[in-house]
Amino acid sequence: MYESQYLCKLAEIFTKMAEIHVLGIRYIEINAQDDLEFKYKPDVPKLKLVGTLLNPESEEEEEGLLFLTQKQLNQLLLNKDVELKLQDERWTPVKPLSKEQTKKVGLVTVECEFMGRAGDIKCYEATKVSE
Repeated sequence: MYESQYLCKLAEIFTKMAEIHVLGIRYIEINAQDDLEFKYKPDVPKLKLVGTLLNPESEEEEEGLLFLTQKQLNQLLLNKDVELKLQDERWTPVKPLSKEQTKKVGLVTVECEFMGRAGDIKCYEATKVSE
């Protein structure tokens, strides 16, 4: 009985983990929702990236929401020539990402945890960013 409970819990953990790639950025803002429980560095303020995300396992490209730290955002955009402008408390790309920028940003792997859905939008929390 105990072993089956352990296996079920382990399966639940693995099904929630995901690997995604960011292919487009609509906007980034400071997360203002207090009711969310973050597992990765819960005391560190999170940013909310809204954009096009790719799940390589299913090869699905869809609008999604990614919660990440400032450091993780810097890792994602480092040396990608992506300029952001602040407007109405949101950072948006100065211009849409070019094919080259999309390719550079898309090559960065974001390990994350699936948090659930907000309507039709999948929500993730980044746990690790690596190229």
